[in-house]
Amino acid sequence: MASTSCKRTVQATDPGFQKIVLRWYNEPVSEDAESNSDDSSHEADQPHIVIIIADDLGWNDVGFHGSDQIPTPNLDALAYNGIILNSHYVQPSCTASRAALLTGKYPVRYGLQGSSLSPAEPVSLPQGKLLPEYMKDLGYNTHLIGKWNLGYAHWNDTPIYRGFDYHFGFYNTHVSYYDYLTTWKINDKTYTGFDLRQNTQPAWEFAGKYATDVFTNHAINTIHSHDHNKPLFMVMSHLAVHSANPGKLLEAPQETIDKFKYITDSNRRTYAAMVSKLDESVGLIVEALETESMLQNSIILFFSDNGAPTIGSDLNWGSNYPLKGVKNTVFEGGIRSSSFIWSPLVVQNQRVSNELIHITDWLPTLYSAAGGDIALLDPALDGLDQWSSLVYDLASPRADMLININDVERTAGVRFHNWKLLLGVPISPAFDNHLGESGKNVIYELKYNVSAVAQSPAAKSLEKVSFSTATAEEYRVYRSLATIRCAHSKGQKNPCDLASGAVCLYDIPRDACEENNLAKYFPNVVRSMKRALIEYKSGSQSQINQKPDIEKDDPKLFQYTWNPWLDCADVTCTA
Repeated sequence: MASTSCKRTVQATDPGFQKIVLRWYNEPVSEDAESNSDDSSHEADQPHIVIIIADDLGWNDVGFHGSDQIPTPNLDALAYNGIILNSHYVQPSCTASRAALLTGKYPVRYGLQGSSLSPAEPVSLPQGKLLPEYMKDLGYNTHLIGKWNLGYAHWNDTPIYRGFDYHFGFYNTHVSYYDYLTTWKINDKTYTGFDLRQNTQPAWEFAGKYATDVFTNHAINTIHSHDHNKPLFMVMSHLAVHSANPGKLLEAPQETIDKFKYITDSNRRTYAAMVSKLDESVGLIVEALETESMLQNSIILFFSDNGAPTIGSDLNWGSNYPLKGVKNTVFEGGIRSSSFIWSPLVVQNQRVSNELIHITDWLPTLYSAAGGDIALLDPALDGLDQWSSLVYDLASPRADMLININDVERTAGVRFHNWKLLLGVPISPAFDNHLGESGKNVIYELKYNVSAVAQSPAAKSLEKVSFSTATAEEYRVYRSLATIRCAHSKGQKNPCDLASGAVCLYDIPRDACEENNLAKYFPNVVRSMKRALIEYKSGSQSQINQKPDIEKDDPKLFQYTWNPWLDCADVTCTA
């Protein structure tokens, strides 16, 4: 259902906002609007851009996809009043998705298409211009809060040397939620180091404080202290809801865990509390933007970097139901991301979009939204500018995408229009068919609380800056449209087992749960898509993952911190 909000009466009174609205309608800006606005402010021209990345969040762990088990009122409010991106795709792993976001290129182009980078691994995102550097060219202040996971062997590999003016967060794939320690087993020996930085310096003083709250407070402080004469580009890359170290995989404040006593599984209960804190964080960030009169000229993008690991060493008790597959697989449960975008700059808000969009698209899309000329971008980008398509509810310019070519895991996949082709023999075939929990392990069924969504901090903030917010009935409509329903109980018509060497071909719009393999019925489609994979393979690079250089990056050498170790002359190697 497309929004008709462009026909409603403007209630916001901010002069800068009025100028933006007039620009939408191609109407002349009045002298009063010009005189009442701050000529030194960027706000009539360039939007503030806030990207919020959830880590390993399952498809079935948010209310706007039809789940009743874990309330996410702030996420839902933004999603229903924005665009729910129901066909938004990411990479199967944390490092690969972050690399794709910042480069606008498929990770196979530079060898990061495999497993996430581990502590002490002497590998980093190769040199080349990144999204924050492009945004700096447009005058933005650039901030990264939270996870990096793109390598830190050299200081020049770390965020503040790759385009971010400021970084508060951690370098590795995860930390514990209270002590910020990362424990990693290398060559049958366990190494533990502190991993929380404020730019280059260890931030010891935050030990004992819950990570989601700490990162949220830094995001809020960033917003409150921001110079309004410049646009803000902030990536809020949460630790939540990634599992932490062995022995304490899941952590959340006890008072939050206690809100989910109706969930019988204790691990799922803690996970629900972690999701709830993530949702609370989003509401607080939106509130801060509204308080600073920045929300009316903001773009808020939310997505998970991959699906939940419902099985395996990274297990976090998330749920991708009803999608097949988990994190690190090329099935929908691993790569189809819970996502939405909200902005008053979008004319056709309040809708569910099934248009194809890939994580690489955000570099040219956001650069375009910020007023940049995409002709100035790297011509080798794989990402496509989707801004006009999002703003005006037009067809996506993307008809195909490379899902991945993993030369170590021995799997590959490609999408072309409605078709998805998968082939290879995965190392961990049990992951492919895993669905995760359906959300039924509860003492009693929880009913979806529309009032909680309408009364959430995010919804209240949106009411102050939007033409109109969605009604309760519209919430239900959008939720229904964004919910995927499959007939798992009826069995699979033509099941496909990659582990057997089979080729899997799915019609994704009709078969999102990948239950009906059509490869034998459409051999010409299979041949064409195999040729496309061969072309992608010819332009790919083998994975650059290497064994950890733990003898040189042993945390005990750096006051028990994980620290860059290959160029100590640039920045002191002592913590």
